[in-house]
Amino acid sequence: MTKKLRGALIGCGMIAQFHLQGWQRIPEAEIVALADLRLERAEERRSHFVPAARAYAGPAVLLASEQLDFVDILTPPASHKDLCLLAKSARLHIICQKPLCDSLNDARALVAAMVHHPKLFAVHEYHRYWPWFCRLLALHRQRFFGVLRMVRPAQHDPSEPAEMYKLTSSRGILLEYGTHLIDMMRALLGEPTSIYAIKHRMNPRVKGESWALAIYSYGETTATIDIAWKHAGLPYGCLAIEGEQGSAIYEGTMTRGAPARSRIMRGSEVESEEWRSPDDDFVESFYLLQRECTNAMLSGQSVVQTGPENLKTLFLTFAT
Repeated sequence: MTKKLRGALIGCGMIAQFHLQGWQRIPEAEIVALADLRLERAEERRSHFVPAARAYAGPAVLLASEQLDFVDILTPPASHKDLCLLAKSARLHIICQKPLCDSLNDARALVAAMVHHPKLFAVHEYHRYWPWFCRLLALHRQRFFGVLRMVRPAQHDPSEPAEMYKLTSSRGILLEYGTHLIDMMRALLGEPTSIYAIKHRMNPRVKGESWALAIYSYGETTATIDIAWKHAGLPYGCLAIEGEQGSAIYEGTMTRGAPARSRIMRGSEVESEEWRSPDDDFVESFYLLQRECTNAMLSGQSVVQTGPENLKTLFLTFAT
């Protein structure tokens, strides 16, 4: 290529550094501008990752000032609909951070508005791109495990979320973290026939629910999701899969943290066993999603996390 795709980050909070690390690894794209309502945050990200980029105090002035090919939207979910529509009016490729919106009606309206958008519209829902999960998903599609009987993703964090809006939102851990695990479950099993769920406010500083346990029926398969933002206690994370012919378990954080152990069994025989770095896998999952989006922007091919596909995950999240 002689010309790179020109992109901008809108929103420069905690997660922006991982997006920028991913874009740095993609030679066909470059981040030329950043915007945040707190200009100093955009300037800090710029100085650390993309010193040649320009920083703006808001998305409207950025879009009016720059010649872009795509935007990567990282703001809180309440702003996603308006920002995506603003980027659509500028005829840009759009990658929007999950959750797509903080209400199902807004998400449906946004996806409907994007039906005839001639550019990429993707959702940055990255858990499907964890390298170890990509392997499990490929094995499942090859029928390695046989008929699945049990799928159990879980994540308990012994601390509250760092972002203030997650503490004050009426929607709690299901929307802000549960979407990740629901999306992984859907990748393996599709859509359930019934749901039973319990929610509690385990952490008094979180306005919404901070613990949720959900059971999903798939006929031959039962899936459970167990998630919590705790104010203390032990961290816990896993993904367990039990099939008629094989099984797998990932034991360790589903976000970032201490080394995790991954084991795959075929019957009673160990197929593979390894220790993994959740930090490295976290960074790699961002890159893999952004790499897929870049390929789509260049070639017009599709991506996994389209708006309509992610809307199914959001529908199931609100159903839960």
